[in-house]
Amino acid sequence: MNQKIKPGQDLVIVGEIGTYGAEKLLELHPEDINKRFSGFYLSEEKRKLSEQKDVMEQWYHAAREARADEAEADPIDYAMPDYKKTYGVTEIRKVEKGGILKALWDFCEAAALDTETGRKKGYGLGCEFRYDSIPVSQFTMEICELFDVLPYRLWSRDCFLMTMEKGDHFCRDFLEMQLRASKDLADETFAKGSRVGFDSEQHVRTTEPVRAAVFGRITKEKKRIRVDGSEIGYLTRESYEELDRFI
Repeated sequence: MNQKIKPGQDLVIVGEIGTYGAEKLLELHPEDINKRFSGFYLSEEKRKLSEQKDVMEQWYHAAREARADEAEADPIDYAMPDYKKTYGVTEIRKVEKGGILKALWDFCEAAALDTETGRKKGYGLGCEFRYDSIPVSQFTMEICELFDVLPYRLWSRDCFLMTMEKGDHFCRDFLEMQLRASKDLADETFAKGSRVGFDSEQHVRTTEPVRAAVFGRITKEKKRIRVDGSEIGYLTRESYEELDRFI
């Protein structure tokens, strides 16, 4: 990624926010959750969380196997070879503890750091972003409502924040790549006499695609603004992890 981050580039998320935090709340407070949700609904949503994690772990494992050096493997590059060049990716950051809002603040601030001294110079990056474009499952939102938790400051796993030139193009191709893989699996399984998508002994299940979305853009101005609320909101230095209240 030798390209420079510039105003007008897209802010993209790959993966869903808050997944790790939702899983931990399921572990920590099963009684409260079992009172709210039916057993069937819980089992289905837990399965979806597990399947999404399994897909990313498979990509991670394959990416590590393909590397000859000790650098950290990129699971997205395994799934879509050369995507950084194809879509003009300029920067990537994992979304982890503190959620997407901490990751976005750190991302913008990092642009102001001197690579040699580590000291801040300048104001970093400005951006506009939208909550309603950030991938988050309905189940995670319901868990957050139950415990009065803000999902945007909830610990995430297998989630990446990126800047790139062709965000919409990337998100469309990323989805289509996964749908093609699922179709190939279904066709291969059907040819062997098994079924896909049915609860039977000869059952191979195709997983729901890992989500990706453009949720904002880099701006010339240095303000960091949320633009989908009733009033303009500003991203601040404030940093905390919602899950810390429960551990």
